[in-house]
Amino acid sequence: MNASALDDNLRQQAERALKTGDFAASARLYEQLLPEVSPASGTEDADALAARVQYALALYGLADYPAGETQLRHVLHGQQQLLGLDHPDTLTTTARLADNLGEQDRWTEAGQLARAAVERATTVLGTEHSASLTCRLTLAWVQYHTAPHESEEVIRATARDIVAVHGDGHRDAWAARHLLIETLWALNQTDEAESEAHALIALREERQGAEHPHTLRARADLALVLHTAGQTDQARALIDDVAETSSRVLGGDHPYTAGIRATRSTIAA
Repeated sequence: MNASALDDNLRQQAERALKTGDFAASARLYEQLLPEVSPASGTEDADALAARVQYALALYGLADYPAGETQLRHVLHGQQQLLGLDHPDTLTTTARLADNLGEQDRWTEAGQLARAAVERATTVLGTEHSASLTCRLTLAWVQYHTAPHESEEVIRATARDIVAVHGDGHRDAWAARHLLIETLWALNQTDEAESEAHALIALREERQGAEHPHTLRARADLALVLHTAGQTDQARALIDDVAETSSRVLGGDHPYTAGIRATRSTIAA
């Protein structure tokens, strides 16, 4: 597929929907934009492969991880053929695939992919290259889920380096801060977790809006931190508001709404 074969208007619509958190609309638009992946699919050009990565991110937002995995494996194969194993885009896609596998509880595979990506990226590109930082963030996330009590310093270092390179407004900086909050909460360091959660929420509200799915998730995380810290009334009031907003804005069947309901049940127990 040549770059000119992609409908620019359709692609822009899909990208806008993804940016605003309308994952379902974004996925539908990418389905229209891109041909279905099949065993006979050949290697596409870099532009089409980049669009498929965005499609996979929309599927990730919908928690459709198997479909996302199909897209990412297709992209990774194409990028390896077209760009090479050491290209930043190839390495970043490897990290995205590791994220996807982790969400499917395939932690051994995820860890192997993430470690290989970090080793190759840091060797070829250096520790502070954008692709290296993305790979390091994925590995830190895998380590949090597989060995949370051993991951704190790795997560802090990764978050610090991402902010130093990209600033507070980058997507990876927000993801790193979210991971740090989860880690602090797991380690019962609730004062710092609360402070970090307030800061992240302020950033997301400013850049993405109060009703963006990621902002709602950050607010739900804060409610969980408050609950753990013994601030039960504040936690319940906050999670009730987040649950109502998520149901109204995203719908009752949205994966984020389901996750917020689970948090609400934990706090109400």
